[in-house]
Amino acid sequence: MHREWNPKSFFRHLTPEVVTLFTGSSGVNLMVNDKGPPGDQLYRAWKALPEDQQRRLETELLPVNDMCSTHARPYLENTARAVWTNGKANLVEESRAWTTQDLALRLFIDSRRSFFDAYKNYTVDSMEHGTEYRGRRHVALEPSSTSKQQMREAMQQHFRETALGARCQIEDYANKEKFALFVYYEDEVTPMDRFNTEGVVAPEWQRPVLRIAAVFHFETATLQVKAARKVEREKLRDLFAKIFVGEPDYFEDTSKNPKFCFDPLRSPNFDFPTRLADKIEDVCVVKIVARPQHDDVRRISIQLKPGLSVKETHEALDGYGIDLTNDVVEGVQLRFQFEGSGRSKWRTVSLFNPGSSNLRDTDRDRVIRRYLKEWGIDATVHQAAVAAPILQDTAS
Repeated sequence: MHREWNPKSFFRHLTPEVVTLFTGSSGVNLMVNDKGPPGDQLYRAWKALPEDQQRRLETELLPVNDMCSTHARPYLENTARAVWTNGKANLVEESRAWTTQDLALRLFIDSRRSFFDAYKNYTVDSMEHGTEYRGRRHVALEPSSTSKQQMREAMQQHFRETALGARCQIEDYANKEKFALFVYYEDEVTPMDRFNTEGVVAPEWQRPVLRIAAVFHFETATLQVKAARKVEREKLRDLFAKIFVGEPDYFEDTSKNPKFCFDPLRSPNFDFPTRLADKIEDVCVVKIVARPQHDDVRRISIQLKPGLSVKETHEALDGYGIDLTNDVVEGVQLRFQFEGSGRSKWRTVSLFNPGSSNLRDTDRDRVIRRYLKEWGIDATVHQAAVAAPILQDTAS
């Protein structure tokens, strides 16, 4: 899961009723005027907030954004039946006609604890990874109308060579930590069952609108691409390097140089060293995927009890024929325990070679990314920083 945060799209998909409820419960003075659609008004109001308030609101809404998908809706509907009882039982039936965005935000407003229970269950059940590509050096990027137009034309040309529709729309979003690019495009022609004027179910041929995303993290010079097909992932990577960075070969080939190196885990004495200021109480391995030195076994996946030291992890894996000191490790899940209470103190991070992870652009995940580099698990080695290319026609 972990949908990329596109505030313009998020606010645009909310109905006026939910926008009103949200502005009344947010605790932030969102100055909404009467010009334009309510979602666009709310986006402009959010954009006009001071940076600290904008960041706080964004952090609160990230889990809601994650739940705004078709696959998450059953989890939301189950929560609605549990939350809206007695005087609000009518909302359960009414919500069947709501968008997933409205349903997620209403539950977030009415019962945050129940919402986060659903969020946790969905996170565990559906882990959607992005593919990460390492940049060769640090660069600074900004939105540019010229570059967006070039990207749009290049993606349209790509789609024309496939069964996909040629129309597409490009949106971008940038702050101090990241530069995000979103591509909306038409899928293949698909029959959708609809009731016709005679009340009979008949197929209606349509092209659903899909979205792919590329998010560049400045601190690690890493591009995270989320797209279902490999051809679109690599196309986004190559066009991003050519158009926005100005270097066609800016990203390393992860098939030759995997992003993650799990060698630190080979030492039983490794203890995930952290600093007190980052408020991390514990880090442990909760899952490992390895290739044992056995001719009849291609790979084995083991889930471990939380709280084990690396030495205890070695001992547990020995019982399953995995020699962590010598066997090839393809991926791991690390559980970080931060200071605090409740479920929010936990963060489980999945890392799989050649470059797949579920890391996001939250404050905590940026801390985790730094530690992965310090520990040597993120094998990225950057060249000396150089001046970023100048992007002309900077968009507002």
